[in-house]
Amino acid sequence: MATGQGLAAALMRVDHPDHSVRRRARNALVVIYAILVIAVPATVALFFIPNGAEVALIAGGATVVMVLSVVLIRAGHVDLGLSLFFFVFIGSFLLSVLLTQDSRLVAVYFTMPVGIAGVTVDRRGLSIITTACVVLAVWSTLAYPIDTMITSFEVIVATLLLVAMALTASVLGLQGQRAETERADALAARLRTSNDELESRVAERTEQLQRALDRQEQLVAELAELSLRDPLTGLHNRRHADAELPRLASAADRHDQPMAMAMADLDHFKQVNDQHTYAVGDEVLRRFALILRQSTRSSDVVTRYGGEEFLILMPHTTIDQALVLCERIRQEVQQHDWSAVADGLAITVSIGLSDSVSSGGLVTLGADADSALHRAKREGRNRVVAAHRGSPPQGR
Repeated sequence: MATGQGLAAALMRVDHPDHSVRRRARNALVVIYAILVIAVPATVALFFIPNGAEVALIAGGATVVMVLSVVLIRAGHVDLGLSLFFFVFIGSFLLSVLLTQDSRLVAVYFTMPVGIAGVTVDRRGLSIITTACVVLAVWSTLAYPIDTMITSFEVIVATLLLVAMALTASVLGLQGQRAETERADALAARLRTSNDELESRVAERTEQLQRALDRQEQLVAELAELSLRDPLTGLHNRRHADAELPRLASAADRHDQPMAMAMADLDHFKQVNDQHTYAVGDEVLRRFALILRQSTRSSDVVTRYGGEEFLILMPHTTIDQALVLCERIRQEVQQHDWSAVADGLAITVSIGLSDSVSSGGLVTLGADADSALHRAKREGRNRVVAAHRGSPPQGR
């Protein structure tokens, strides 16, 4: 069954972009296929009846030309194929009358093309075919009068009546097809409108969803950034430092480059909170964070490691370069006008330094910096001390 359906679909296929033209073409194909099915055995049969050879030749020639019209119609040349079909169809009937000189069947001969034209051609074509059939029918009846009890006038009247009936049926059929086409077009238009509205809604919802997803991603990124930031100073926090330290240390080891680490602690910070309130202490931390940002490079990682303790990671930096940078920080803190925060306030900082060259690894790097910081505190604070080096003079 599937093979039969596929064959039927292939036989009825018309390569034309216009829906109405394709519909007319398919109607024509149905009619022509039916005529061909009848014409082939009829042509053979005509050869075996008396005086039927000439008619058989006409029918055979018409059959071949109708096959050509089918090819043209299926290829999309609908008007050319239909013109060829009607020319041959009407012409074969006319030749039959001329050869037999018998007009008794003209009413039937020239009525059929009108009926077929009603479902296969447009109004203009229907008018031409109807006029041609009426003229040929009347002419052939008058040219070959019937030598029977039936008069030529009766044949003409019968022909006109049959043509009128066929024409009426054709017009009604055309109107019915047009009404169906209009309903189908209206339905298709409504479906297109609904589809456009649906696509518009989907696009709008998709855009809203995309905006929501973008906003969500932004919020997640902001939340992730906030989780790595100290809200008071705006510096990165210990979590960020713990994540960056292994990465920077691994890069320094892989590329055989130096890296320095500094641990800084504000001296006697607890007394600042006790004597000047926590609000003053917070402002001191904010100002110290600003000094750190201004004194370090963009490649350095500066974090508030906890309380008044700060960590500075300095990639591509030797211990001597780190000493210079940290000493500048110490001097900036000591020389800063802290009296603007609170009367009589003075702040200093102690800094412990270590480097990847002198230390034995990642764990030792942090431990050495912490040990150097404790040494700086023991030796009087307000100084920078590097691990594995002698004590510097006290800062002033």
